[in-house]
Amino acid sequence: MKALLSILTMVSCLSLSGQQYLTRQGILTFDAGSPLEDIRATSNSATAVYDAADGKLGVQVLMTSFEFRRALMQEHFNENYVESEVYPKAVFKGEYKGGRAIGTLNIHGVSNEVDVPATLTEDGNTVRLKASFAVTIEDFGVAIPRAVANKIDPQAKITVDCTLQAR
Repeated sequence: MKALLSILTMVSCLSLSGQQYLTRQGILTFDAGSPLEDIRATSNSATAVYDAADGKLGVQVLMTSFEFRRALMQEHFNENYVESEVYPKAVFKGEYKGGRAIGTLNIHGVSNEVDVPATLTEDGNTVRLKASFAVTIEDFGVAIPRAVANKIDPQAKITVDCTLQAR
């Protein structure tokens, strides 16, 4: 129910005048690994909405949807780092403008303004959104214990690949 309300909220933020696109199967990956540890995860269930008329763009992902190569990593990620019971999702709200996604990114209850390179390609009834950028983990209030700090890159590399369908 919360996911449905979140999607409706995101869609309602978009202008009703233009062509709208939506997916619930966007792919988001992050890599915070180091030479000592491979820390990568992928979610295949990101929601993204785009309004072609005014460039409004929204992307959200449930933190528990990220899959790791080891179950223990996934458990630590959700329980100890992103605290997904308290902060269940990461959300970007903004716009696509001139090859950039500009807006607010909220992770772990902390919002930061972002301006990252992105491509948005319209092809008939679909739009493909791609982006690759890095975020500083501490900027979002995620604490890295000193005991494992050498295993985790303080800059998490994020990739977004979403194919949205016309609504």
